[in-house]
Amino acid sequence: MVVTSPSLRRMSKTVVARVPYLNCAPFFYGLEADASREWMDVSPRQLGEEAQAGRIMAGPMALVDFLRLQGQFERLGNLGIAVRGRCGSALLFSRKPLRQLDDTTIAVTEETSTTALLLRLILEQRYELRLKGYQRGGPDDAEAALLIGDEALKCHATNRRYPYEVDLAFEWWLWQHLPFVFAVWAVRKDCEAAEKQRLLRTFQKQLAMNLARLETLANERAATLGLPADELKRYLEAFTYRLSEPEERAMKQFDHLLHEHHLC
Repeated sequence: MVVTSPSLRRMSKTVVARVPYLNCAPFFYGLEADASREWMDVSPRQLGEEAQAGRIMAGPMALVDFLRLQGQFERLGNLGIAVRGRCGSALLFSRKPLRQLDDTTIAVTEETSTTALLLRLILEQRYELRLKGYQRGGPDDAEAALLIGDEALKCHATNRRYPYEVDLAFEWWLWQHLPFVFAVWAVRKDCEAAEKQRLLRTFQKQLAMNLARLETLANERAATLGLPADELKRYLEAFTYRLSEPEERAMKQFDHLLHEHHLC
């Protein structure tokens, strides 16, 4: 389903949504706001809400939100966030093995759009489990909990509660033999052509510079995330930021499955 969103409110600056996760940092690290551009820091789910409300011009939009809002947004080049195999930050933490989660309520972080639906596909279609349901934001003592981004990384580093951790991107890889695309860079269709090109050049250039200094990004976030810098560097190296034919096929397959199983 494609949702209609309001016209973009008039702004003196281009508002770009920035997801403050480590795996999004290669697009933004070292890039400052300026006289014509400002940041709006949001979670993936909030980014979709702000986009629908007409309050942002561009950003790394969760895939399911882009699919929903593509009447108003278009891709910004081939930029995105994907992984071919293990991700490390789209994790289901559980007290039971995955196959024993029948009749369980899953706690789902408030921050996710795409991964919440990936979870449902994995549990309900790949493993044919029948859950009690999914509860946004809790409870804290849930039998299983879905976390994403830096929250998932931090929980992995300190986890003493859940003996089982399931990497959902890896489950998708084993099931579909395709990468998983978490987000695509999107820009409003009514953005001026020159501004679209400026945004594309800016983030292509910043990405190229930052992929050459992943060690620096990892070192700066190691203390905050509670993980060794070399582990965070390997984490960043696993991501694909320029999407190509395998990612395009993966997005089509994900969209197909969502529609086939009436999840969108």
